Amino acid sequence: MPDFSIEHGRGEVARRHRSAICELYDAVFSFPLFVWSEGDSDSHRETLAEISADDTFEIVLAIDGRVMVGFAYGHRLPASHGWWNDFPQELSPDFTQEWEGRTFALIDLAVREDRRGGGIGGRLLSSLLDSRTEERAVLSVQPTAAVTKGIYEHLGWRMVGRKGPIENVLPSYWDIYVLDLKSERQR
Repeated sequence: MPDFSIEHGRGEVARRHRSAICELYDAVFSFPLFVWSEGDSDSHRETLAEISADDTFEIVLAIDGRVMVGFAYGHRLPASHGWWNDFPQELSPDFTQEWEGRTFALIDLAVREDRRGGGIGGRLLSSLLDSRTEERAVLSVQPTAAVTKGIYEHLGWRMVGRKGPIENVLPSYWDIYVLDLKSERQR
């Protein structure tokens, strides 16, 4: 399997590679394992444009020659974010309290289907998270994505619970995972 290079950056990198990112996103997340609706491609493009303008946005790309084989990106959660709403079970206030700089949200991670299993996803995650200063990282996974959840668990992420139902969101339930970045830095 050919090697790949890593490109690390901020909003300008996302804007420069927007078409390739969106094409790979569509290929990965429109797969029947995931819930996909007609407007998801356009919604992703809009969301990527919006969050890549955030000063805390960061992206890592895996590129083999001239082909993007994977990406991971996210941003810091603002203190007023509603990430911890919509859980049927009560979460500890110590856990859900946000302050500026506490939590990094991994928004999307994708690897081309023909390149999976070679460590690209793990390398993207470590490249992205190693540079972060937040205490923890959070992500959401569709409940039907058992393989994806298994990969995150293998990499040390802990499931907090299932969030939902969330109004006007498909799917309406999401499994939420957290990674303690302080512990990861001490390894």
